[in-house]
Formats: sequence, structure tokens, C-alpha cells
Amino acid sequence: MNSDKNSAYKFLTGMESFIAKNLPSRKEIVEMIPRIVTQAKKREDWKHKRTPEDAFLYHFAFPLVFQYIKQQPGMDKKSACQVLLSEFYRNMPQFSAGTPARKGKHPFGKIMREPTFKTIARWRGETEGALLKQSCPDFALRAPFPHTVVFEGKYFRHGQAQAAATSLVTDIYQAFFYRALPKEQSTKTHAEWNYDYACLFAYDGSDTMSLIETWQTLHQEVKRGFWDGANIYVMIFG
Repeated sequence: MNSDKNSAYKFLTGMESFIAKNLPSRKEIVEMIPRIVTQAKKREDWKHKRTPEDAFLYHFAFPLVFQYIKQQPGMDKKSACQVLLSEFYRNMPQFSAGTPARKGKHPFGKIMREPTFKTIARWRGETEGALLKQSCPDFALRAPFPHTVVFEGKYFRHGQAQAAATSLVTDIYQAFFYRALPKEQSTKTHAEWNYDYACLFAYDGSDTMSLIETWQTLHQEVKRGFWDGANIYVMIFG
């Protein structure tokens, strides 16, 4: 399915506005996340909230994403649940009906900073662990929703300009990586892998707002290029 790009952009800008408007205050999110993580480590039903990133995504953001999808033309509770995929779908059956994991494995990882000697050693079978990688983004929107989008979620809490720059480049690359993987047919256990767009879905909880400041320093041509040339939409909340 090829989505109309202008409509997709309007949909994603609408999602960004809706979530920004409905998230709790920055102070509340930053203060609550450590408590949520601590509680989640003691609760079996909160397995999907045991890291700061997952606590932000699945305690605060994902229910809002679901609400926004549910409000789209032709959508209701049931259909929104069917098109919205999450790696923690078993923990949130009211919001998601399946995993966004890609069935096929491949030789590449999404991490930019893996030294080449480690990569070649893995390819040669000289290290412990799997030879091939399986991709599993945080969440995704699949057909029959008109805009198919794979989302990479992040929570940036500490660090000044250099750490924020590293995080921003790495995180946008990871969204690009998922978008670039080739199409795969659906199976009984995996949804079709066929996404028109990718989205970095990040929250800046740092004291200095370093991630947002770094994003704002990028040249406008580069910002436009993420969408125009790579089908990547960047959302940074906070």
C-alpha cells in the first residue's frame, strides 16, 4: 500500500500535536518515571514498564497514540487495536493485537557504534550469540490503516550537547534502518513488514533540554530532507 505523502505528513503532525497536548506536565513525567520503573520490577502485569524508555512509551504515550488512531476516519476501538502493533502487545491487549517484529533475520544491527571487528567476528561465528539479527521496533502502524509507519521510541534523560547529538544521530538512524529493511509477507505469527514511513518518537527529559536544543540547531534543509528524501518524521516531546 502506498500512502499519500501529504496526507501522511498531516496525520503525523496531527499525532504530534495531539500527544503533546495530552501528555502530563514535563515535571510530572520526569518525577513519575523512576517510580513507575521501580514498581514495574515488582509487578508481573507491568513488565512493559521496567525501563525509563518503556515507562514513558507505555505508561504515558502509547494510550494516547491509540486514542489518536481510534479517532481517525473509519477507525474504532477494535480496528485501532488491529492496526497498532507493539512489542508488548501481550501486556496491552486493549491497545494492540500483535507484534511488529520482523520474521526474517539479517546480518545487520541497528546500532551504529558497533566496532567493525565485532561485526566481522559475529559474521564469522567467532562470538557467542546469534549470527543474525531480528528487528523488533517499539511499535508500528500496519495496513489496512492508510499510513504504514514504524516507530522507534526513545527517552533521553541525562547529558549535555555532545550526548544529545550522539543520541539524536543514533536514534534517527535507527528509525531509518527499520524503514530501509525490505518487505516481507505476513505469517501466522508475524505481521507483514511493509512500511512507507518511519518515525523517531522521543521524549527529552534532560534538565537542560539538550535533545530538543540539538534538534533545533539542525539546518532546515536537513530537517526537510528527513521527510522529503528518507520518509522519516521526527517527534521530540518535552
